[in-house]
Amino acid sequence: MAYKIDPAKPLDAQLRHVAIQQIDRAADTLSALGDDPHEAIHEARKRFKKLRGLIRLLRPADEQLYKSLNALFRDAAKGLSDVRDKAALVEAIDKLEAHFAGEVATDAFGPVRAKLTADRDKAMETSAAHQGEAVETALVNLAKAKTQMEGFVIGDGRRKVKREVQLIAEGMAQTYGRARKAHKTAKRSRQADDLHELRKRMKYHWMHLRLVSPLWPDGFEPAIKLAKAIADDLGDDHDYAVFRAGLTETPESFGDPQSLSVVLALMDRRQSELRQGSLDAARRLLIEREDAFEERIEGLYRHGAEIASRDTGMPAEAPDLAERRRASA
Repeated sequence: MAYKIDPAKPLDAQLRHVAIQQIDRAADTLSALGDDPHEAIHEARKRFKKLRGLIRLLRPADEQLYKSLNALFRDAAKGLSDVRDKAALVEAIDKLEAHFAGEVATDAFGPVRAKLTADRDKAMETSAAHQGEAVETALVNLAKAKTQMEGFVIGDGRRKVKREVQLIAEGMAQTYGRARKAHKTAKRSRQADDLHELRKRMKYHWMHLRLVSPLWPDGFEPAIKLAKAIADDLGDDHDYAVFRAGLTETPESFGDPQSLSVVLALMDRRQSELRQGSLDAARRLLIEREDAFEERIEGLYRHGAEIASRDTGMPAEAPDLAERRRASA
């Protein structure tokens, strides 16, 4: 099953299935790191992010389970982050160089890239000593999360489409509302931390749109692409902000001042483009009020369940026990 929810099937079963699939894939990746352990860890961390996005949809049904799972996934990913963060800076500088390659000579990037590559390689060497411990911790957390997720049911376990509609719409709307608030704050402050918060909220919103895309594939596709683009662009902006923060400690290690000033000038320009473009795009994507967005998801999910019941010939709402007893009498 893909990272999607089918309205034809019970929501709790769908959330269990998708979550356990992601947990198993993350565990398989970490159990067999292969020749490129850092790329494998990167893939596992992406699974953790998908899982943290997914479990936000079960939060209205079980707050305690959400908190427990979120802590397990967060802590598992945290121990695996150092090398990937260093590698992201190298990738960000490469993107910056490629972006301006047709406009300016990019020789100035050489010393900067060399320093960042050395930092990444050093982190790889350092991480090798404790990598096994971090991976083992992550695997233990995944096993705990799988056990908890296997026991997740909504209510008494009998399907009630009306309740499912309310839960998934509420879960998505909470994330959507937080994205709107983050956008408002970032638009006002233009500070790196606030823009990074917007990026995280947009990423969760993107994941949720992907999960419910079967409700309206053609309708959701443009929003999915836009949310992903915003999150990616703000991710680049965050990498540049991290680079600047590290630069203040040892600027001389990044090459001669003239070359570094060229890189920083281009970075200023690119960050300005990324920030303004992302804020404008997020404004379009988040134009609805939170309650209006929630109503739209409710309507689409209800409609999707109705279509599924017509196709299968089964009622969308499970009959209650009394009705079933009368029918069998």
